[in-house]
Amino acid sequence: MGKRARSEPDRETAEALDQYRALEASGARNALETLRRENRELESLVNDASGLLSLSGIPEMLDFAITRFLDRFIPVFLAFLIEPPRGGRIRQYCFRSLKPVDESVPVRYYRILKGLFLEDARPRTFEEVRRALGESSFGRDFLSYEPEYILPMRGIGGLYGILLLGRKIAGAEYTLPERMYVDRLSRFLSIGIQNGLHHESSITDPKTGLFNHDYFMRRVEDELARSARHGSRAGLILVDVDHFKRFNDTFGHLAGDEVLQVLSRVLRAATRSEDTVARFGGEEFSALILECDEIHLAEVAERIRSAVEGMRVPYKGKILAITVSLGARMLDARDRRGSRDLLDDADRALYASKAAGRNRATIHRTGLLGRASILRLSREKAG
Repeated sequence: MGKRARSEPDRETAEALDQYRALEASGARNALETLRRENRELESLVNDASGLLSLSGIPEMLDFAITRFLDRFIPVFLAFLIEPPRGGRIRQYCFRSLKPVDESVPVRYYRILKGLFLEDARPRTFEEVRRALGESSFGRDFLSYEPEYILPMRGIGGLYGILLLGRKIAGAEYTLPERMYVDRLSRFLSIGIQNGLHHESSITDPKTGLFNHDYFMRRVEDELARSARHGSRAGLILVDVDHFKRFNDTFGHLAGDEVLQVLSRVLRAATRSEDTVARFGGEEFSALILECDEIHLAEVAERIRSAVEGMRVPYKGKILAITVSLGARMLDARDRRGSRDLLDDADRALYASKAAGRNRATIHRTGLLGRASILRLSREKAG
């Protein structure tokens, strides 16, 4: 009886070994291991995609993708070339050894690659691309990136970007799992970037790239609520181009558009990244200046006025110049008035500037429509 009890485990072990050998001989064991490995890869990809799609800003999405690439490989060069839905300048985010660099790929190569991927949107090795387009399509400037793998970035509206992957620093070719991971992650990245671009389009002015009126009003409402809760201080500035109709009648509307675009860049340069600058309508602009008192608000308004006065815009052999009038008002949640009432105060201050001769700024003070010289306020602070 005891001898039989000992033989049963031996027989079970022998049967298990026979099954293991049969699985190994049939290749099923290797297939099972491959399946498990692929499941782990897919689980990792799903987690990465979830993290990626939770982000709202394009730079944050790209940083996230970079960290995931870093876990797997380091390319000599990496570039994301993104074409905004409204057209305009191609946005480029370039990296060397996964560190951001101030480089850009010549736009003509983006156009060449876009033409190829519009016909066939498959990711390709650079050798496949070169065979399809011809050796002469790419000069030394492009070859210096040591391109290895090129992927289209696709969305609902079609192709709007390209991912350029240089060779690995380690020297080895990209493995099939690495290429599959990049391809899959880039698909999720494309969706995230497209959502970000379309959201950006919905809150910005197409001509100047500044925020639009609706978004600006939401930001003012948010800041009023924050002021009521925490006692924070902020200010509004309205900016209007002096005699803009006369300018357009003299130089033409295209010249006017060019001046407005340059003016928008001047406004961004004169304010901080945390401030909100918008095109309010036509030739009128607005700015929400955070964490400021009346003196600082005055200084920002004078900085804008002075910068615009010094603006020179070359256009068809002419040098164009403009001036602006400004009206400003501190946000004050204590007076219980809404955002439109506060903007009306800033607008009245703006018209006071125009009535006083233009090319100047006026601050509306609570309780009166008194004119306050910007320069005098600055001197008071300096004294």
